[in-house]
Amino acid sequence: MAIHFESLNIGHFRGIHQLTVENLNHINIIAGDNNSGKTSVLEALLLLRNPNDFTNILRLARMRDTNIFMSGTSVYESFINLFPKDTPHMEIAIKAIYNGQPLAYRLYGQQKKIMLDPEDVIQNRSPYTKRQVLLEMDIEAGAFSGELINEIAGRRENIKIEINEYTTASGREIKSDESVNIVYLSPTDHVRGNVFNRVLQTSSYKNICLRILQLFDPAIIDLLILKNEINNRPTEYIKHATFGNMPLSTYGDGIKKVLSLANGIARAAGGVLLIDEVETAIHSKYYADIFGFLVKAALQFDVQVLITTHSIEAIDGLLSTQYYEQQNHKDDINVITFKKDSREQKTYSRVLPGRHVYKNREQFGFEVRL
Repeated sequence: MAIHFESLNIGHFRGIHQLTVENLNHINIIAGDNNSGKTSVLEALLLLRNPNDFTNILRLARMRDTNIFMSGTSVYESFINLFPKDTPHMEIAIKAIYNGQPLAYRLYGQQKKIMLDPEDVIQNRSPYTKRQVLLEMDIEAGAFSGELINEIAGRRENIKIEINEYTTASGREIKSDESVNIVYLSPTDHVRGNVFNRVLQTSSYKNICLRILQLFDPAIIDLLILKNEINNRPTEYIKHATFGNMPLSTYGDGIKKVLSLANGIARAAGGVLLIDEVETAIHSKYYADIFGFLVKAALQFDVQVLITTHSIEAIDGLLSTQYYEQQNHKDDINVITFKKDSREQKTYSRVLPGRHVYKNREQFGFEVRL
């Protein structure tokens, strides 16, 4: 059983305050309606992936922008939105126990107004606004000044943080020495491509994926990466018994989702996989088979999984992967729900063994999501 994160405490992050989740399991289903904090918990864990790299938080701040290039939100505004809006101070505080070692992340500071030299911002503006900048004597900008403190297994590091309205995430050095191997799959990752690489590195894993894909189409016989004849670029293909080599882009989202899950597990080997809205693009009739594959593959690759969902059918499908009638005590699944108390500025968690939810399914009904 892969249990890397044993517990999590989020002091402050987005709309979450004083949330404690104890006794995390191999598979953790975070259930609830929209705006209950499910995605925010996954994002909080991502801050622990590489806590001493400020680029990590800037990229995380932009994750909810489905199209960064079309978004009118600046990096600075997305960053500020990570802080709770209902407290007078600006602070993000997260603690966890990972493989028996404490991890801590604290970012705090304050907003202010600063004056910038026009030359300092020209390179980050479009050609049209560059001409405007040259006409301005001074530029007033919103800014954040603070400190990032992280602790990893007793080692503490303090980093001064300065960011303003003209700060960009591009061009910054990305540190590769991740403290924790955490992989995040968004609800739309399956449509972005580039999911074959890790799957094809392990023949047994590839064969498992093929068996799952054959649930959708029994004529699928292989996964390939070939050079496209038109642009000579490596392209993902599915080999079909009738139609030959078909680009992955010609297939539906269900097949792409399964491959994205498989690739995510391979990338997260020995670490943690975060899956946001696992039910996206998967028809409910395939839940038992696909979720069964997910749970078994996670065990095989020593991957702890945290899954968000607002589908009671998806919860049923994940619980059906266990053999509770034969398993007297073993339980690889927890079902976690949150409840916010705005008056006390506290978020409560309820952690239930999957066995308990499974045996009391009729009692809970849709209430398991509250």
